[in-house]
Amino acid sequence: MNDLYRVYVKLDSKKSIISVNSSAFLDTVEEWLQIDEGVGDRYHHAQSNYFDLPIYTVDGFPRYKLVEGKAVERTEQELDADRLPNAKTEKIKKSKADLEAYLLSHPLTWTDGEQYSMTEEKQNQLTSTLMAAQLDGKKPEWNTSGGVCKEWELSELSSLAIAIKNCVKILVKYQQSKEIEIQASTTIAEVEQIEIDYCGLI
Repeated sequence: MNDLYRVYVKLDSKKSIISVNSSAFLDTVEEWLQIDEGVGDRYHHAQSNYFDLPIYTVDGFPRYKLVEGKAVERTEQELDADRLPNAKTEKIKKSKADLEAYLLSHPLTWTDGEQYSMTEEKQNQLTSTLMAAQLDGKKPEWNTSGGVCKEWELSELSSLAIAIKNCVKILVKYQQSKEIEIQASTTIAEVEQIEIDYCGLI
C-alpha cells in the first residue's frame, strides 16, 4: 500500500528554506508550511531525499527558497549576500593580522643607527618603562630589537617612544581607512578587490 506523505518546510525571514520534513515524522505542523505531497521514499524521508542537493551549502547557508509556493535554488547573488558579512569580517581580521606581522618584521631605525621594535607589546612595555622612570627618578633601560637593555636619558627614550607612536599611527590610520572601505562594500567581489599593503607608508 502506497501511503500519501506531505512535505513541510520551515522558512527564515528571507523565505529561505532552513528545514524540511515529512508528515510521517511530525507530531505537529504548527510552525511548518506544506509545499508538496506524494508517495514513495522521496516524500516519506523528505529530510534527505526530497531535494537533489543538501538544503545547506558547504559553508552553511540555505540553498533553497520558496517562490510562489515552489522550492527553487537561490541564486549566487543571493548566496553571496549571505556570505558578505563573513567575508568582510575575515578581510578586516586579516588586515589587522597583517599589520601586526608588518610591525614585527619592520622595526624602526633610530638616530643611533639601531633598530627598535614597534609591536603593540613593545609599545606597551615602553610606555610602562617611561612611567616608572618618571616615578622613581632612575634612568630608564631599553633594548634594541633583539638586543639587551641599556640605560637611556629619559628625554631621549621619550623621543623614541613618540617616533614609534607616530609611525604606528600612520599604519593604524591606513588600516582603519581600509576597514571603512571594506564595510562599505556591497558585494564579495568588491571586498576581494580591496588591496591592503603597508609597505612604503613610513
